[in-house]
Amino acid sequence: MKKILILVSIVTSLAMIGCSSLHLQPADFSWAAEEIVAVGAKGMVDAKRYSVAFTVTPLLAKEFAADSAAAQSTNEVRIIRDKAGFYYLTGKKFKSVYVLAQSDGALAVSNTIVISSEKAMDDPKFDQKDSYIELWNGKEKFQLTKSGVTPVGGKK
Repeated sequence: MKKILILVSIVTSLAMIGCSSLHLQPADFSWAAEEIVAVGAKGMVDAKRYSVAFTVTPLLAKEFAADSAAAQSTNEVRIIRDKAGFYYLTGKKFKSVYVLAQSDGALAVSNTIVISSEKAMDDPKFDQKDSYIELWNGKEKFQLTKSGVTPVGGKK
């Protein structure tokens, strides 16, 4: 009886260990630099350096809702990834930065960060920082996180 009890205890312990989720932490998913990717004829972007490809057509339709010509004339976007694995995407003539999260075989818009509701960005650039993504638009500087934006003056 004692042997059976020991055997059941061992099997139960192994089963509990086998069912628990294994987390490899810490992990850093950030990209050292932004990727500037061309928008293909069918709305696909392919960041070969980081092995990610997806369509931006629905996002362009959302960004340029009233201006389909601007959506069609968008020929490149800028994308960078933070430590937590969120993607940040924007481009010339955009008024927002889109925070994208991995989903089941897709990227889902996790947050839309409005940089300006009136004026489109002329030449946005991303930069990777330790705890945030930096966005430069001319002389304007912003600190982005998956939750939002903090304007920071400054000159580059």
